Amino acid sequence: MMHENGHGHGHGHGRVHPASSSSDFSGEMNQSVSDPSSSPLYSFHFEKPVPQHPPPPSQPGTYVVQVPKDKVFRVPPPENARLFDHYTRRAKRRRGRSCVRVCACLLAGAVALAVLAAALAGVAYLVLRPKRPAYTVQALAVSGLAGLGNDASSSPGVFSPGFDATVRADNPNGRIGVRYEGGRVSVSYDGVLLADGAWPAFYQGPRNVTVFVAKAKGSRIRFSQRVRGQMAAAERLRSVPFDVDVEVPVRLQLGKVRTWAVPVRAHCTVAVDRLAADAKVVSRSCDVKVHLLSWGN
Repeated sequence: MMHENGHGHGHGHGRVHPASSSSDFSGEMNQSVSDPSSSPLYSFHFEKPVPQHPPPPSQPGTYVVQVPKDKVFRVPPPENARLFDHYTRRAKRRRGRSCVRVCACLLAGAVALAVLAAALAGVAYLVLRPKRPAYTVQALAVSGLAGLGNDASSSPGVFSPGFDATVRADNPNGRIGVRYEGGRVSVSYDGVLLADGAWPAFYQGPRNVTVFVAKAKGSRIRFSQRVRGQMAAAERLRSVPFDVDVEVPVRLQLGKVRTWAVPVRAHCTVAVDRLAADAKVVSRSCDVKVHLLSWGN
């Protein structure tokens, strides 16, 4: 008994039971009584009390939320934000420098191609010496103006004139063809536009002469008393002057190679003996201008 009590006071949390006591102990490890030599003298059973902590008092209107430890997110330090801004700015600067480098390369390539094209065009010009085409208005049939020159005071005030201009186009170049892509032709008198129409599209080979008819039509043209008097006087003199203007884009062609479209403008002054479909041309002159290209005569 002294041994049992002394042992119990030493640990304070366990109880000691003799081996010869009842074999039904909770949590004990017992051996069979049939083998006395293997039975321990005593068997021990410790019971550690579980501390009970009362829950903290909750205040009215408050809630206690328990978050698992692995779900708690940490706030990154300010150094991380500064590093992120630094690397972001550096990446933007690199991308900006790359874009500038690519644009500079493209611009340099475009300039090099333009210089090469200009050099080739200069060599071709020096070798071929292209000449500008020549134009002549061979005939100008007039309609819609009958009776205007007979008596200006009794003529109607509104006219719908029409003109059929027979044009001769001459290409003097020996190895260069001229390709017309279609343009406009207009007829006017003393600065008053009377009619306009289409210039046909066609190809003219080297040393080729092409004759065609360009039609122009006007409607509801009103002449002032002064202009009607001038036209009546000119018809009595059998020389009524008209201005024929042509504007058409032209491409030079050498074999299968074509140049860019060059605007060609021609201004012709044509005088006819009367205002009729069978009018005859009594005088003519044409001036041709080619922009962005200097052709020889």
